[in-house]
Amino acid sequence: MKFTVSSSALLTLLSTTGKVISNKNTLPILDYFLLELKGNELTVTTSDLETTLVGHISVDNVEREGVIAAPAKLMLDSLKEFPEMPLEFDVNDTTWEIKVRWASGSLSIPGASAVSYPAMQTIGAERKEILLDVDMLIAGINKTIFATADDELRPVMNGVYFDFQPESLTFVATDAHKLVKFSAEQSNDFAASFILPKKPSNLLRNLLAKEEDAVEVTFDAKNVTFQLKNFKLVCRLIEGNY
Repeated sequence: MKFTVSSSALLTLLSTTGKVISNKNTLPILDYFLLELKGNELTVTTSDLETTLVGHISVDNVEREGVIAAPAKLMLDSLKEFPEMPLEFDVNDTTWEIKVRWASGSLSIPGASAVSYPAMQTIGAERKEILLDVDMLIAGINKTIFATADDELRPVMNGVYFDFQPESLTFVATDAHKLVKFSAEQSNDFAASFILPKKPSNLLRNLLAKEEDAVEVTFDAKNVTFQLKNFKLVCRLIEGNY
């Protein structure tokens, strides 16, 4: 794959998606960004097996498409050294070497094959879909997430409970000592609920700060997807009765 991209735009995207990467990954490949180039769109994926975040930006001067795993820490540390400038990325599909060139120099970053990168969670046929207002989502998470617990014995308390009723959406969080409930008017075609874990809840509220359009939410009994303008957040739900 070969393309040109703005250094600051790529750093912003990698910094955002990189927040998913855990310090205690069980698979070495999860310490990498998955970079995939199709047409003039570069897609970046990160995962910790429970939560997956996908973001994309437009790039220029595309000569070859492709996919590669790039070491997250090395990519971020390298990009932080650049002022705003165009960078040319040239990936060797045999050795997985990532060659970065700019007007006055170049550097090499050792990449890896993307074959072993885990597949994204999928939503089953029994899915439910709804559009949610950005401000309501931000308010619901902000007003409840502080009350979530870190309790290995009672995992249902380690997230924000979303309760969809025909005329409302209620957010609830508790750590057994305090309980917070926030309700908002919301017209729904169904009654359903799920528990969103704390980590993706924090990721989501940070992403929503720059959103203006309604968020498309799709979920089943095990997973939920939040589709934003430039990002897609997919995570495994906490199973159990709240």
